[in-house]
Amino acid sequence: MPVVVILPGYRWSKTKRARMYRPMAQTLCGDGMFVVLPRVGGAGAGLEDILGDFHQAVQWVFENADNFGGDARRVHLLGYGAGAHLCTMYSLVVPLKTWYAQADRIAPGAQLLSTARADQALRSWLKRIRRVQRPVAGLILVSGVFDIAGQRKYEAERCIEHLSATCRTFGALDDAEAWSPSAIVRSLRRRSAFIPAELFASSVLLIHGRRDSTFVLQQSQRLFRELCEIDVPDVNMKIYANLRRVDPSIALLAPASALAQSLLEDIRSSVSPSGSGAQGAQGHGGNDASAPPQD
Repeated sequence: MPVVVILPGYRWSKTKRARMYRPMAQTLCGDGMFVVLPRVGGAGAGLEDILGDFHQAVQWVFENADNFGGDARRVHLLGYGAGAHLCTMYSLVVPLKTWYAQADRIAPGAQLLSTARADQALRSWLKRIRRVQRPVAGLILVSGVFDIAGQRKYEAERCIEHLSATCRTFGALDDAEAWSPSAIVRSLRRRSAFIPAELFASSVLLIHGRRDSTFVLQQSQRLFRELCEIDVPDVNMKIYANLRRVDPSIALLAPASALAQSLLEDIRSSVSPSGSGAQGAQGHGGNDASAPPQD
C-alpha cells in the first residue's frame, strides 16, 4: 500500500494545524492509501526545528511502514503552501549530503551556493540531520514557494513584505538561497558533472493555480524547469487555469465536486503511476486544466 505523508503549511509556523487535513486524509485512505499526518514544530519552533521534526517523522515512516501495511518503497510527501516548500527541502537532503561529501574530499570547504553565508547556512542545517534514509518515492507539491528571494521581491512590490510569513520566517535575504529549492537544484546541476537520478524522488507532481496571488505560478514553474534539467525520471505540472490558491484540504471536503475529482486523479496518478491517471500524458510539458473559480 502506498504511504502519503502530508505536511500542512498555511504558514511555516502553523504546520501543526493537521486537524484541518483529516477529512482529506480520510478521503485518500478510502482511495487505497495509508496517510500519515505528523505534528511538527511547537511553540517558538524555528524553520530548522520544523524541518528536523519532519525529517524524524519521515524516518519513522520508513522504519515502520511494514508494521501498518504500508510499503516503504512507495513513500510520497504531499505538501501545500509552506508545506510544499518543506517537503522539497527534505527531498534534497540526500543529494546535498552526497554532493558535499564528494566535493569536500577534493577541496575541503567546497562551496555549492553563490554566497558563503548561504552556503554556511545550508551546511549548518545539514549537519543537524544525522540519519539519512533513502529518497522518497515521490513528491506532490501544491501551491508551493520554492524561490525565497523571488517571493520576498514579489511581496515588496505589493508592499506586504512586513506582513508576510515569508519575511518573518526567513528574515534577511543574505541566506535566502540556502532555503530556495529552485536555487539549490540549479546549483547542483551547474556544479556537478553527473547527478545520479536515484538520489532524487523518482516522481514529482507540481500543482498550482494560474491566478494564485500568494505564491505565484512562476514559483512552481521555476522548480519544474530545474527538475526537468537534471532529468528527474518523472516530473509533471498541473496548472488550474481558473483558480487562485489550490488548497486540497478545502477542495476534498466535497469529494464529489469536479475540482476534488480532478485533484484526486492527480494524486492517484502520482502515487500509483501504473493506474489510469494522466501523468504520462502530461510529461514535461505540463498542462492547463479548467476548473471552477475559487477565491
